[in-house]
Amino acid sequence: MSESILTWVIFNIFIAVVFLFDILWSRGKIYGFKSSIIWTAIWTIMALIVNLWFFLEDGLLLQGNDRGLTFLTAYVAERALSFDNLFVFIIIFQFFKIPPKLQPLALTYGIIGALVARAVFIALGTAILGIFTWVMLIMGLFLIYTGIKLAFIKDEEVHPENNILLKFSKKVLNLSNEFKENKFIFRDSKGVLFFTPLFLVVLVLASTDVVFAVDSIPTVFGITKDTFIVWNSNMMAVVGMRPLYFLIQEMQNQFRFLKYGLSLILVFIGFKMSVEYLGEKIGPLINSEFITHLHINTYTSLGAIVIVIIGSILLSSLLPEKNGSSPIKN
Repeated sequence: MSESILTWVIFNIFIAVVFLFDILWSRGKIYGFKSSIIWTAIWTIMALIVNLWFFLEDGLLLQGNDRGLTFLTAYVAERALSFDNLFVFIIIFQFFKIPPKLQPLALTYGIIGALVARAVFIALGTAILGIFTWVMLIMGLFLIYTGIKLAFIKDEEVHPENNILLKFSKKVLNLSNEFKENKFIFRDSKGVLFFTPLFLVVLVLASTDVVFAVDSIPTVFGITKDTFIVWNSNMMAVVGMRPLYFLIQEMQNQFRFLKYGLSLILVFIGFKMSVEYLGEKIGPLINSEFITHLHINTYTSLGAIVIVIIGSILLSSLLPEKNGSSPIKN
């Protein structure tokens, strides 16, 4: 279904208002365990309200249209992938030893970067897929590769110090080891310009956001090619990242096996994209009705994603680390 310009404008205004509220309300705020649960629930409910709009628009599936279910599937997948994004945020903050009072500010920049990166990749993905349909197969194979690779990456193998932008900055900029409140740059007593660690944090976060967008956007296009759903499911997943970050900090051990769950999701979506594309292209050539109609429906996709996420979290709870600590130390 093609949305009107007015619908696009209304939804984007809604997202902008929600995001601005998040920034203003959370300015300098460090969420405790209880408040992080409450606000994570609030943002999730907000996304479900958007989801309800899609269901109501299509008559609660009575007309055989499943856009509401498709949005829910896309949102759940993107929300799950944001966990991995936030785990890396935690590692970056720890590497740079960001004072707790500056973490909300750094997190804001990280979330803005995630929004921008996803917006750019959604626009590129929509344009490219509209011209070169074979890119679906490339995306599918890429997700399968990424999913398998993710399963074998250890937590300690994430090294912010190897970031290319960080290395380049160290070579060409005057860097300070001191945080100057919320400043990116400052001049010393001799008038020499220095860049603070906060500047480096934002730089590394920006590059990290791009990397995660490379995984995130092909995943959602593997669920639907409806640009309106792709856009809104991504935006609603990202604006709820702030309280989720603090919740993950408090419950890291409860997500010990989530990495493997995300790996399965990426492989599953990649397989879905690849099989469906090959079915469309190969089926007619060999005159096979079965191959032509190879398709994993939205119900199956949603069920698989939810089962994998819940299963990995339950497994993390049932099989905690022997020392009772999380893979990422606070």
